[in-house]
Amino acid sequence: MKSVFKASIAATALSLFSTTSVLADGPQAPIVLPPVAPPITDWTGPYAGLLLSYNDGDFGNGNFFPGDGEGELSGYGYGLVLGYNFQSGNIVYGGEVTWSGLNVDGAEDCANPIFECGVEVENVATIRGRIGIAAGAKSLVYATAGWAAADVHAYTDDDGFFGVGRNGETKRLNGYVFGVGFEHAFNERFSVRAAILRHNFNEDDFQTDIRYNDIDVDFTTIEIGGIYRF
Repeated sequence: MKSVFKASIAATALSLFSTTSVLADGPQAPIVLPPVAPPITDWTGPYAGLLLSYNDGDFGNGNFFPGDGEGELSGYGYGLVLGYNFQSGNIVYGGEVTWSGLNVDGAEDCANPIFECGVEVENVATIRGRIGIAAGAKSLVYATAGWAAADVHAYTDDDGFFGVGRNGETKRLNGYVFGVGFEHAFNERFSVRAAILRHNFNEDDFQTDIRYNDIDVDFTTIEIGGIYRF
């Protein structure tokens, strides 16, 4: 009986000692768990998207098309993009093809101001590579460059003054495209992008009311798009 009584006294003393020790040390700080980082977007795989663009540039041959050798053009476009990304760490690279239907045009007085010299850009297709850096968990900053082709119609129009009317020729001009862009992923499937691109095309000769040589077309594109990753 005495041994049980002694054990009880010892347990009580130990409990009081532990409580006194805790009170002496003060209240204990709560355990704070480190924040959970958001999942990093995996950009690897195929994707497709819709594009909208505004385009602004110039055309001419530095001589008589149009009268001072240079005219301004501008307009809007819509298109499609198909591509594939690879990812190694935070480096993302791949390639894509695009097609855009454009309503981009411009006209100036010809060397003979009775005539109007104009250009219409109707379609643009590109094959371009991309390389970028994953910036944060859901964003991608990239550079792009590649081959481009455009259907260009160059014409002259006397607006009925001589009864000649509008005469022109459509040709496909080859060239190149380059630029930079930014893409942000809302989730594992859908993202949006914005890019600034420069299209430069080779010179060519066009038959209008007379033959004009070495006409070129160049323009800058502000492009936005919605992307779905498969």
